[in-house]
Amino acid sequence: MNENAVFIKTEAGEDAVSKRTIVQRNLRSVLIMIDGRTPVGNLAQQFGDPLIVEGLVGELEHRGLVRRVDSAGVEEDADRSELSSIMVDIEDLVSQPITPVADDIRRAHDRSSAKESPVLDEFAMAIPELTAPAAAAVAVAPSPPADSDDVRGAIRRAMMTSSADAGVEDRTSGPLRRLFDLFAGRVSGAERKGPPSSLAKRFAVGSLLLVVLLVGLFFFYPYSRHLPHMEKLASELLGQPVRIASVSPSIFPEPSIALEGLRVGAGGQLEVATVKLIPRVLTLLSERTVMREVRIERAGLNIAFLPELSKRQDINWASRWLKVEHISVIDSSLLLLDGSIGDLNGTLDINEDGALTRLSLASADGRLKMQGSIESGAWNVALTALGWRTPGQPSLLLDVLEATGTLNSQRLQFDKVDVKLYGGYAVGSLSVGLVSPAAVEAEMTTSRLAIADLLKVFAPTLLLTGDLSAAIAIRGEGETLEGLRGTLRASGRLGVQRGQIERVDLVQAVRIPRADGVRGGSTRFDDLEGDVVADASGLSLTGATMSSGLVGAQGDIRLADGLINGRLDVSLRGSATTVRAPVSIEGKYADPIVRLRR
Repeated sequence: MNENAVFIKTEAGEDAVSKRTIVQRNLRSVLIMIDGRTPVGNLAQQFGDPLIVEGLVGELEHRGLVRRVDSAGVEEDADRSELSSIMVDIEDLVSQPITPVADDIRRAHDRSSAKESPVLDEFAMAIPELTAPAAAAVAVAPSPPADSDDVRGAIRRAMMTSSADAGVEDRTSGPLRRLFDLFAGRVSGAERKGPPSSLAKRFAVGSLLLVVLLVGLFFFYPYSRHLPHMEKLASELLGQPVRIASVSPSIFPEPSIALEGLRVGAGGQLEVATVKLIPRVLTLLSERTVMREVRIERAGLNIAFLPELSKRQDINWASRWLKVEHISVIDSSLLLLDGSIGDLNGTLDINEDGALTRLSLASADGRLKMQGSIESGAWNVALTALGWRTPGQPSLLLDVLEATGTLNSQRLQFDKVDVKLYGGYAVGSLSVGLVSPAAVEAEMTTSRLAIADLLKVFAPTLLLTGDLSAAIAIRGEGETLEGLRGTLRASGRLGVQRGQIERVDLVQAVRIPRADGVRGGSTRFDDLEGDVVADASGLSLTGATMSSGLVGAQGDIRLADGLINGRLDVSLRGSATTVRAPVSIEGKYADPIVRLRR
């Protein structure tokens, strides 16, 4: 573009400035700077980039908002070109044998007073020699000329009639051209086939064509060409490296753009199968695109990565170009080590800088709910559950769970845990370290747990009833859940009240001993207490004391691999004497043998 070219606003340009119809910042700035005096080169110096200014001025000229100050000369050249074209048409018209045109010209010549023109005289003398072709026909005869008509007016009417006939011929030259003319209403009633068109019909046909065009553009547009830009924008928005496998259109449950195979974080701590972007259509052409909803489907989020996603960023330019109104989560999971809590749905909130500030998740059946919000660089988390079964094996059924605590990059800490399960209660605290290897620490106190129901989970063939109370400390660490389970160790004090041991008869073994031992029967007791240690190898109850009226016992019991092994000193108090005898308990949980030791 010529640097010395000068542009001025048109009426449409002045209207655009006053009504602020142009939202693009750079385009509006250049339009305001154009004043009809400043050359394009000076505008480029003020703006800072000549290439951008030339492109913006060209866009404004294309829209008809500005025009060059010297465009009048161009219009005069166009007028001269049009006049030359008219003269060529006149020469072609005169050279063709059209009888109605010759009659008009002859009558106009007879009435003409310019007898001094030899050119017109020669032109009039040549008129009788023009003859009409046999096949020539004119749809509409021109009206007789008025007294004021002259040769020039007759020639003009002839040209208009000839141009109209040629236009009709051109318009009907092809089926596609005829379809466009029909839609535009340029086909006459005699030429139109079928019922007469109407504005509503043309509008319906146009709308249908527009819909077909938009649908085709939506499905066949090459979205993959924007994949690098999308990765860069997402990385800047989240403050973490983002990789996207592919991008494609999606129609279910509503039209959207689907990003597939997302990995967020240097180690892929967040993996998402599909992210569907649902924009507000009117903002697609504006400077800042607004996403009405971002739908995250089948995601797996490592809990330890959550604080990284919520880090505050000082400047996030991506948020200036993109705004997200709502984020929904569907069929996703929270990961800890190599375990997960899945089938979660909910919502996420991010601030203006793209940092995650709040989450709300719940299981599909609504039995488990999780809430979290960022405060002073740490997450406040809360868990609630009703009738929820813990994942993995063994699995506990929790009637009610309430837990509150905090989460940071180092640790997940629940300061208060209240659980109702198996007819009793458990309260305490739980801490999980997030730095490898993960360390678990817990303090739990239980009361009135139905030990029979609890043993169905851990040792279903061991038949013991009663109310369990215990104060237990739990420790362990590992790289995986399996490794963590192998190192867990629980120790504390255990007590069972108002219970009964099935298939173990201590009284019978002392009163009527047998060489091969005693099988079957049962032993009731009022209280059973002892120090307990449980780990991956089994459970040991040391210093156990059992009392039940006239029957008592003291000793140690070991439970491991489905086998019971115990040494007890049993005492039977009678009216006159007390009998004491050592016994052993050995065998499988389902069929132990009680023997009197000598």
